Amino acid sequence: MGFQLSYVNVKTAMSKSNLPGLDYSLNPYIGCYHSCIYCYARLYCKPEIAERWGEIVVVKKNIVELLKKELREKNRGVVGLSTITDAYQPIEAKELITRQVLEILLKNNFSVSIQTKSALLLRDVDLISENKEKVDVGVTITTLDENLAKLIEPRASKPADRVKVLEKLSSEKIKTWIFLGPIIPDLNEEDIKAIIEIAKSTNSSLYYDRFRIKPFMKTGLVKELAEKSKKVDWQEVALKIRKFCCDAGVESISAF
Repeated sequence: MGFQLSYVNVKTAMSKSNLPGLDYSLNPYIGCYHSCIYCYARLYCKPEIAERWGEIVVVKKNIVELLKKELREKNRGVVGLSTITDAYQPIEAKELITRQVLEILLKNNFSVSIQTKSALLLRDVDLISENKEKVDVGVTITTLDENLAKLIEPRASKPADRVKVLEKLSSEKIKTWIFLGPIIPDLNEEDIKAIIEIAKSTNSSLYYDRFRIKPFMKTGLVKELAEKSKKVDWQEVALKIRKFCCDAGVESISAF
């Protein structure tokens, strides 16, 4: 698989968000190197990026300066960081854009909700810890099986490393949550209880979602999973998760 990196100037840094609990969304990059086979984000990208998902990443090179200007006119609120693609994907280690926008948002008294699959987030634990009253961090854990993770999330951080992120943030008393999703028939259902135990041990809430069939799921493993998901009683799955969470004393929120 080849990899293509490019840079672009954008017209807006933040956009209004319709996601629950978020006022705005901000994504420093277009495309995502993690290359997750089920990712819906490709539906919001140009065809050349969607069709080569994971092979093309575009850096929004003017987003930092643009954000500084936009904040003068925006009402304070909660900004979702990584609502489309992961703000801590590998290119961030070089570009440092996420770190910069996070600093700017916090300095201007915006709250930030981060979601990631990357251990790179720990680079910014100092900044997050200093502003813990304004930040919450969600870590996506789809499976704890490293081999399975390589199949469905080929270049995201290893599951064990994501758990370490939660443990570190928890030790810093930073508000954390786990996103368990998508729940995939016959693949990661066996991980559910163990992931809930991780939520308990790190004092994290649990958000969970089912496998959602998308138009691009036409070939290979992702097509097989889409076909299997049609036969699943998702309400039964949700009931099981709620029971596990209740027994463990973990707050759970369904996106089913």
